Amino acid sequence: MSSAHHPIASDALLATHQKRIELVRQCANESTQAEFERKWLSVLRRCAVWFSSMPLTPELHAEPGGAFRATVESTFYALRLAGGQKFAADLSSDKRRRLEPQYNYAVFLAAACSSLDEPCRHFDFIRVSDRTPWNPGAHGAFGTWISDGDYLVQRRPTALKGERMRTAMFAQTVISAELLSGLDTAVLADLFGAINPERSPLGFEALVHKVVRQAMDVAGNFERKAQRGVFAPVKFDVPPAVHVALELQPQVAAVTVPAGAATPTAPAAPATTLAAAPSSAVAAPAEKATASPAPVDPAQASAQPSAPRGSQFSQSLLDALERSEAQAANAAASDLSAQASAPPPSSGTPRAPAADPATAGVAPSEGKASRSGPSDEELNEVLGPGAAMMREFFRALADDVAAGKAKVAWGEQGLTVQKRLIGAYGLTSDTLVEQLRKRSLLMRAAGNDICIVERAGRLIMERPAA
Repeated sequence: MSSAHHPIASDALLATHQKRIELVRQCANESTQAEFERKWLSVLRRCAVWFSSMPLTPELHAEPGGAFRATVESTFYALRLAGGQKFAADLSSDKRRRLEPQYNYAVFLAAACSSLDEPCRHFDFIRVSDRTPWNPGAHGAFGTWISDGDYLVQRRPTALKGERMRTAMFAQTVISAELLSGLDTAVLADLFGAINPERSPLGFEALVHKVVRQAMDVAGNFERKAQRGVFAPVKFDVPPAVHVALELQPQVAAVTVPAGAATPTAPAAPATTLAAAPSSAVAAPAEKATASPAPVDPAQASAQPSAPRGSQFSQSLLDALERSEAQAANAAASDLSAQASAPPPSSGTPRAPAADPATAGVAPSEGKASRSGPSDEELNEVLGPGAAMMREFFRALADDVAAGKAKVAWGEQGLTVQKRLIGAYGLTSDTLVEQLRKRSLLMRAAGNDICIVERAGRLIMERPAA
């Protein structure tokens, strides 16, 4: 038995996941906010009342409120996947134009209701006040039943078997009859068949069922990747704080006076010089008023150590500079002694010098010219207008390829992308093939590879020189 938990109000859950709900709103593409709240947000609000602060499963979305987060993510992925599908493809264009919005809404409803039974399969929820376990079939929504009281969570020894009929019964508390009245009979049949879809369907599979199943798989895969995410260690030591302080210190360009020039009187400085170095312009009258210029011996001037000009460093910064210089000198001496004692390398190829972290901020211009992803103009020129989903896919894949997170390969015919990579970007391989074929960008799709024509492949990775 775990410690007592407190429920989360539906408004608090909606406010927590406001950014995810905004993504659902963009996919819904409703003309007014009132219509979005009536058809879409009302369903999510009832899901928030149903789940409250329940987790989804012990392994995935296990935090308080994780069940509602999984529901919002599944609806978003389902709508993204539905955007590239052709529902009712065997009907006429007029009927398809009328039914496709209904199918998109059916996908949203099925994805929102498919996880209603998941927490009950893994946990028992017991009210603290009277030690009564929650029975969803008799008590209804968990948030309404528990009200403002605390509850306990107990994991079942063995998870209950998933029942689509039980999930469909719970869905009646989320989907009102008024929302179903605007759907045709064929759409309703596909909707009821897609709630809590089978993980591995056998035989014929309706398109709504397929989209919802893939959306739930994508949500689960992203959660698993987030849980086992491993970050690469830092390759170099962190630069000392003194180097950071030097970079933040204001730099003032010193004015070089040629030898033999008259020093008593100087012409007025240009406006650009005064604007660039206001501190030196203010300090100049004070120096003239306190001390007169004295002749400086060139030999003595060359023997004096160089000091930063144009800015006054604090004593603590000067001490840090001295310690940093002493550490650098000791490190250089130890490196020289190690190199002298080490045997010479067997090959004549010199070793590349190690990168200095202190100079990481002053990279050459060649390093800044690396590819950072295709621009909007390049994407619009190749993909055409109105291809937001394809533009996001190409941009995300190009960023991952540049960062080394995804691997693609150039062939004789074009750029080859493996199908297993596509699901991580909210698309299916069938959807990508269809979108590429529609824009005449597909070279071939055979086996586990998709070959993209060269002009589209360059958006992802530049072809290496032959």
